[in-house]
Amino acid sequence: MRLEFFDVNVWIGNLMGDKYGISITSEDLVRKMASLNIKRAIVYHIYQRDIHPDVGNKILIDEISNKPSLYGILTVLPFQIREIKDIDFGELKHQKIVGFTFFPRRHNYLLNKITFGDFLSELEYRRFPVFFDLLSGFSVNYQDVYDILNDFPKLVCILCNIGIWNSNRYTWPILDKFPNVYIDSSLLSLYEGGLEETVKRFGGRRIVFGSGYPERYIEASILQLVHSEISEKDKERIAYSNIENIIEEIKYE
Repeated sequence: MRLEFFDVNVWIGNLMGDKYGISITSEDLVRKMASLNIKRAIVYHIYQRDIHPDVGNKILIDEISNKPSLYGILTVLPFQIREIKDIDFGELKHQKIVGFTFFPRRHNYLLNKITFGDFLSELEYRRFPVFFDLLSGFSVNYQDVYDILNDFPKLVCILCNIGIWNSNRYTWPILDKFPNVYIDSSLLSLYEGGLEETVKRFGGRRIVFGSGYPERYIEASILQLVHSEISEKDKERIAYSNIENIIEEIKYE
């Protein structure tokens, strides 16, 4: 059986100041995906993090508008300062926006109930997924995730770039307590049996396929899943069907 994939952990754009000059256009990404049987991907533009969310969000929406295989996630700032416009959820459906992300350490604010309580409650009700990057140093750490989930226990969360070496000490308590939390697969197999042990403990419905491209190879994440010692059904769930189900449950209206 040849798996198809739905990648939840990709960015596009030019990583400013990176000595390796990492740069990937949406066209580059679509060509790469076609060569690897990746049917769809959820992406953000690096300018959403490194320039300004409002600028990056607009570029992202424009970049994915004519590419059926690409979906987007928006970056937000505290709405009290009015640097970005209020969210029109109905409009997001037409723009193919399927989630949100936060970079509090990059953008200088606290991600908590005081700052985003009303917005996170809205996302919780609408089952709009929040994508948390745990490796970049610009986004959140595990204490942030624990605190947010303590206040918003039904929030749909996808934990990306979960770290290596015993990351299950952080993730398993979350998976055990919060049924709407998922982890991406990109770093899960960096220690032997990591993916298999997680599936054995929680089933194949709590993991979604992610690569970390372009900072990591998509091929590596594909190989990790294809050659994992789990059932074919669980491979299908992780490769594409889990994230499809998450998106289908979003309440835009």
